[in-house]
Amino acid sequence: MTIRYRIKFETYDDLEPNITIKSKEVMDEVLAKPTNSLNYGMGQEKQIELIQVIQDNVLNEKTKLYVNTKGECPRCKARLSKYGISKSRFFDVYTDHQIKIQRLRCENCKYEEPRSIQGILGTDVSADLKKVQATLGAEHTYRDSENILTLFSGKERKINNHDRVKHTTESVGIASQILDKEEKEMIASTNAKELVLNVDGGHIKTTEETRSIEAMTAVIYKPEAIKANKKGTRNVLTSKHCVASVKDDNQVEIISNTIVAALKQGISKDTHITALSDGAKNCWNVIDAIKPMCGSMTSILDWFHMAMKIENISLPKKLKEKLIRIKWHLWRGKVDNALIRLEQLIELAKSNKDIEKIKKFSKYIINNVDRIVDYRRRQKKGLVFTSNLAESTVESLINDRCKGQQHMRWSREGLYPVLQLRAAIHSNDWKHKWKDAVLNAV
Repeated sequence: MTIRYRIKFETYDDLEPNITIKSKEVMDEVLAKPTNSLNYGMGQEKQIELIQVIQDNVLNEKTKLYVNTKGECPRCKARLSKYGISKSRFFDVYTDHQIKIQRLRCENCKYEEPRSIQGILGTDVSADLKKVQATLGAEHTYRDSENILTLFSGKERKINNHDRVKHTTESVGIASQILDKEEKEMIASTNAKELVLNVDGGHIKTTEETRSIEAMTAVIYKPEAIKANKKGTRNVLTSKHCVASVKDDNQVEIISNTIVAALKQGISKDTHITALSDGAKNCWNVIDAIKPMCGSMTSILDWFHMAMKIENISLPKKLKEKLIRIKWHLWRGKVDNALIRLEQLIELAKSNKDIEKIKKFSKYIINNVDRIVDYRRRQKKGLVFTSNLAESTVESLINDRCKGQQHMRWSREGLYPVLQLRAAIHSNDWKHKWKDAVLNAV
């Protein structure tokens, strides 16, 4: 005996579920004994074929609901006449469709009902496909995104070419930023007792006349959002709001975006903020703009950046060893001792080049003296003292996407929507706002 299975598409009235209005067989297959993992499942090709056939039936039934059942012209009230069948495209996550639409026209005033899905919905691409394209475009290069989509669709599709992915990513990114400024319901209703704010920047190779452009990022979160991963090897953030800007506007947009993010996290006049940055003036400008909104603030020169600066200073072996020992004083917040040791190091240096390097680092310490704390003590108390405890905003928002390949070049216009989308995806908001962002994308 050969056992088969069949899958049918049926429509029925929910008031009389036992009465079938329409029934159509969409698949009939032999149920064979599997011999390995290749034929145990249905297989990608068959799965997509099943989705294709079912979707064809569902979409055609849904399209009929748009037909003017009254048959009356909305302009002159004359009777509409049938005017042939129009075939219209519609693209979903895995499948492409040709939808049949009954054309209706008024012989009196020549009014015609919409003859395409584009005319009915304003787009011929499903919101879910736009979400997938935009998310991939924000995380991968546009060509890599095309290849990923091809892999999961089981074939090349024009709707998934890299130009289309680029367009979707940019339009959804811009829509996401517009929504972010207009949103009211996402503003936190409860006041946060304490928040942590990291502000950072990164330089990206550009297509413009300058060698690079600077992108600024900020992430704000509650200290209790820092959790160790399951292996206990590193800390991650379970809740946060990220913002980014690449505009050359004297930090106007990054400040505005950071304020919105702070409001969403519950900033109030009773909130204490621990603010961390690498010492760049434009980063501290953003932090200073947040000060009037909170009750108090502790400004900290990020230990991760300071330690990296020491590591990246190239000096002869003996001088380098002495420079690294100065970290001991800085780690304990003993700035005066560190500056004395740096002066001694300058006297020991023989080349002007080495002297300049040490003086530059000494000036960096002097410029940030009020922001250098007892990092060792904060660590023992379980207090935040570095952005590296959580996630580097530059790594997660900028470098991972925008600097992964050395030949990559960006314009401000092209980079801006990508950063907005990455900030949204890496924040709490994306699961709530992606539908509106996609529907509002041009």
